[in-house]
Amino acid sequence: MAKHDIHHQVGIRTSAQAVFEALTVPKKLAAWWTSDTRGSGSKVGDVLEFLLGDFCQKFEVIEVDPGKSVAWRGSREGMDGWAGTVVRFTLTPDENQCWVRFTHSGWAEADDFFSHCSTKWAVFMLSLKDLLEKGKGRPAPGDVPINHD
Repeated sequence: MAKHDIHHQVGIRTSAQAVFEALTVPKKLAAWWTSDTRGSGSKVGDVLEFLLGDFCQKFEVIEVDPGKSVAWRGSREGMDGWAGTVVRFTLTPDENQCWVRFTHSGWAEADDFFSHCSTKWAVFMLSLKDLLEKGKGRPAPGDVPINHD
């Protein structure tokens, strides 16, 4: 069975360490992805919980390389489409910025939910950029809406 992946890349005018902290510290994750973030993301085996309304998506931290990369695996407790998928952030600094390459891999289907999540991840990558460059992100539920539900 073919697997499908979401890919995004954004350059953020900050250090790799600042991006790394925004990807591993729950309070900072809450400032760009979802405002109700719980758990710990600093070491392999930690569990992060992202609450979106009355829904909770849990991720196990599977990779932590300070200033270089972070990866999480979606648990069975959460969205069916995210179970077993892997979210990875790879950081590559240069003289102007830190490039953040994002992948959400292992999707079983490239369906409407996959497309929705791809667009929303782009929204949240820009929220991460705004947090680190301007001091304020747009986490859910105050993020950019992409439909009229």
